[in-house]
Amino acid sequence: MASDGVQGLSWTGGRDVVAATVDPPSPEDGWSLVEMAYVGLCGTDLHICAGEHPRARPGLVIGHEVVGRLMESTPALPAGAPVFVNPLLPCATCRLCRMGRPNVCEHLGFLGIDRNGGAAELFLAPTEQLVALPSSLELRLAALVEPVAVAVHAVHRGGPVSGRRVHVLGAGPIGLLVASCAQLAGASAVSISEPAPERAAAVTALGFDLAAATRTATPSVEDRADVVFDCTGHPAASPSVLRWAATGGTVVTVGSYPGVVGLDLQDVMFRELTVIGTRAYTPGDVAEAVALLGQGAIDASRFISDVMALTDGAVAIERLRAGGGLKVLLQGPAT
Repeated sequence: MASDGVQGLSWTGGRDVVAATVDPPSPEDGWSLVEMAYVGLCGTDLHICAGEHPRARPGLVIGHEVVGRLMESTPALPAGAPVFVNPLLPCATCRLCRMGRPNVCEHLGFLGIDRNGGAAELFLAPTEQLVALPSSLELRLAALVEPVAVAVHAVHRGGPVSGRRVHVLGAGPIGLLVASCAQLAGASAVSISEPAPERAAAVTALGFDLAAATRTATPSVEDRADVVFDCTGHPAASPSVLRWAATGGTVVTVGSYPGVVGLDLQDVMFRELTVIGTRAYTPGDVAEAVALLGQGAIDASRFISDVMALTDGAVAIERLRAGGGLKVLLQGPAT
């Protein structure tokens, strides 16, 4: 490997994000060199780049929603193969990993959080976390494998939704993808509440019912849902979450809250509500996400609002901070 650096997007501390030359990756046993094609930016990246993530450290190359091409052959894949990089870094030895639940590994880490991620022209990924992509799936669309896998896992956690009413709080990319997956799973009705005008417009554009987004009003009995997915992670939204659930219903927490929020446990008790957490995804969820995108069951192009050069990554972060766009992708050399 030449000693010259590569272009990358780094969080350097505070709210500073820099697109600049970073150190090239050094070979490691069990890791493979990948040339980046696209990396998606999400809310977690915004938290990292505001100094709000407890594990991220300044100097980190961000990026955990990434697809690219292998630079070198592995025992399973040839050089040049298109791959999705599963960013989860489970320990493989704890009780949860042995139970087949690496997404809740007791020592779980992530690329782009606990070590350098994929927002660089070249980066390292665990060889066993490389997922082959069908050659028919455009890499730009495959860039949504990670958020689709999040949505797939969340809907599975909510239990069977076929024939049931579903409500989603929050129309960011994850909320819209959860709604899409619930619809594909046979939900009888899917509604979404979202106060931001641009994202509310995306709800109707995608054919979902836009519900009132007020955080104080109580939905009517008819408007309440059998399964509610909270995709906001915003403390201001938390008081309204239980109100959307029908008696005997299920609430799935998808968005990551910054700390402890209130929950009316008496309401949970009296109405026999079920509250379920969901985190990341399993390898099976990833395989399902690849299939949904590959078959066109989810049209990823409808969720991508911007594709920008990797060197414009700092501008992309500022755009997302301002509330603009849905899924913003950064483009690398492997496209």
